Amino acid sequence: MTTHRRFRLKAIAAATLGALAVSPVLAADGDKQDQPQTVEKVIVTAQKREQAAIDVPASVTSVNAEPLTRSGFTRLEDFAAEVPGMSITSVTRGYTSVVIRGISTGISQATPSTAQYIDEAPIGSVNAYAVGSTITPDLDPYDLSRIEILKGPQGTLYGANAVGGLLRYVTIAPNMKSFGGAISVGANKVSDGGTGSAERVSVNVPTGDNSAIRVSAFNRIDAGYIDNPYLNAKDVNRAKTTGGRAAWAWNIDNEWTLNAWAMTQRFSSSGLGVQDVNAPDMTPVNGDLTHGSYMPENQHVSFDVVNATLKGDFANLHIVSSTTYQQSEAADTLDQSHIIGTLFGLPPPLGLGIPGVAASLTQIVNTKRFSEELRARSTAFQDRLDYEGGVFYTNENSSNRLPPGYPFLIANGATLPLPFPIADALIDSKYQEYSIFGNATYALTSDWDLQGGLRFSHDQQHYTQDYKKAVLTATPIFIEQEQDDSQATYLASVRWKPNADTAIYGRIATGYRPGGPSALPPGVVPGGKTSFDPDTLTSYELGYKAALADGLVSIEAALFTTDWKDIQIQTSATTAAGTFQYFVNGGTARSDGGEVTVFLFPVKGLTLRGTGSYVNSRLTEDAPAAGGLSGDRMPFVPKWNGSLSADYHWPVGGGLQAWLGGSLAYVGDRVSNFSNKKPYNVPSYHTFALSGGIESGHWRLSVWGKNLSNERGVNFLNVEGLAIPGLNPYGNPYYQGVIAPRTIGTDLSYRF
Repeated sequence: MTTHRRFRLKAIAAATLGALAVSPVLAADGDKQDQPQTVEKVIVTAQKREQAAIDVPASVTSVNAEPLTRSGFTRLEDFAAEVPGMSITSVTRGYTSVVIRGISTGISQATPSTAQYIDEAPIGSVNAYAVGSTITPDLDPYDLSRIEILKGPQGTLYGANAVGGLLRYVTIAPNMKSFGGAISVGANKVSDGGTGSAERVSVNVPTGDNSAIRVSAFNRIDAGYIDNPYLNAKDVNRAKTTGGRAAWAWNIDNEWTLNAWAMTQRFSSSGLGVQDVNAPDMTPVNGDLTHGSYMPENQHVSFDVVNATLKGDFANLHIVSSTTYQQSEAADTLDQSHIIGTLFGLPPPLGLGIPGVAASLTQIVNTKRFSEELRARSTAFQDRLDYEGGVFYTNENSSNRLPPGYPFLIANGATLPLPFPIADALIDSKYQEYSIFGNATYALTSDWDLQGGLRFSHDQQHYTQDYKKAVLTATPIFIEQEQDDSQATYLASVRWKPNADTAIYGRIATGYRPGGPSALPPGVVPGGKTSFDPDTLTSYELGYKAALADGLVSIEAALFTTDWKDIQIQTSATTAAGTFQYFVNGGTARSDGGEVTVFLFPVKGLTLRGTGSYVNSRLTEDAPAAGGLSGDRMPFVPKWNGSLSADYHWPVGGGLQAWLGGSLAYVGDRVSNFSNKKPYNVPSYHTFALSGGIESGHWRLSVWGKNLSNERGVNFLNVEGLAIPGLNPYGNPYYQGVIAPRTIGTDLSYRF
């Protein structure tokens, strides 16, 4: 690569996020005792190759994983507000939806709008029937190097579902040069809740001059803080997460390398992280941090993935082959007594006139997915042209089941002798995709680059729905549907780099989510379709990245506007043949906004950081199927997010190093739903966190606190009951997902 396209020292650290305790990244002269540290380049792999962040013509946030661990930040919920333009909704731990730049239709969105990767491995589900928007791993950061968040549609490089952007976990690679590892233990306490703990271990073993193995494992208990007054149980949402990873790196020869790894993670809990509230004022039903259920609401999520990535040079080509197999299963049981019990208690003919009935529903979602990507990169015209092309294939098989279950009497637990269960349903879905893609960057001059990309994708889907006769399915339904779609996406950008430390870029990019079978039987709804089309998104972005004042200041800022068409909506229709839930396309939306991240290094050892984002995401035409009107805000998308953080490191003598850090994060107000779906205002909230510690040689002790202001931040709201005019017009109660209260913890680690 020629000098005019290289990135030199003291360039921008495109948003190196270290939530509470930012790890300073020192420039070449940063080790001098009389000089402050300066910002140095940060390497990211957002464009599927290692690049300095300033050379990526898109907004990228790189989250340093090590400071997250020592600050007690273990889940996306802990630091999402510190990533400009990103927000989450989460009904409970283990079920989190990631939203970037407001591309979301709310909590009912089935198909993800944010793609997720672990290294070179695509993860999660692509189709609309495997709950891929929420059943994705929220990885413990202990075995990660960093987390990259790439904003805006990434359709040319990452294909389907990257309409909002990309969340990429980058793991720690095996080290062939030295033996080493780490052991960590920790404990924490939640205000008005229980206690938690964490044990983590990793070992790196060179297996010769050209290979190494790294093995890691963890066991984490997240303390509960929700009480169940119906069962007189405390801290029912206590959760356990265990996992591990084994990785092998092999330098086959001077040209070729193989990196293979296998990862597993298990999550379980017997309660939801929600409290019951009554509309319209959202007051707690049974007191603060309480949720009533007549049975344990168990959740189990398992995730296993294996990847092998082969890289090497052949002739003038750099070749990458990534092969991935993934299997996941999520099983959850939810109390449905406020709906089904109410139906049984209503007098005939509306119900059976049987009071005191409770019931639950269990949902089991299983996905198996195989993916293969083969791509090659090269240069031409004396390295002025950098181009890449490849092919991608994925095959996904999913099942979504509601096993038979029966209601019971609350008084004695006796099962009601019904001729059929509450539900007995099965959805099987198959998704295959073939894609071919190419990207190229051409250096017009030493200052100007042009980039273009194109991807063509074709998918085939098969859908089977088998609903047996049940309380919720008066008429059995069996449907088989198939759908094929083709879609093209493109990318065009221009970048001006007047000097090594400044870049200004403009970018146009598109993305899409695949369509599919609609789940609507033919002929039951006038004009109803048995399939729905892909929705598409076009984004226009202008960005600025720079290191200023000799590297003492860095800034990254972006303005964007995004047009979203043929939005996929899950809707329902009640006919003489029954009530049907199905997918349609309807309405358009637009998301406008801006983001900024600023780093300051005023004195040696001190790092200051500020972030802010504004996202105005709303419908631009009526969407009757979603109950939305033109101008409605997209549900659960905050207009304003922001954060301030500081981190200070200093020597205390005797070989000891100390640090102290703190952060303040703000999540703006949101709306819970569209205009015709009883929307409620969800208030803004802020969280305050502190961490500090000391280390000497191999040992490190840290003490941390999260949500020190003990906020009841709400990131989920949905109706739990049955709306009945005159009796319960609001459908009370509501689930209100709340973040963990004040949590204080400590961790002790030993590195060898």
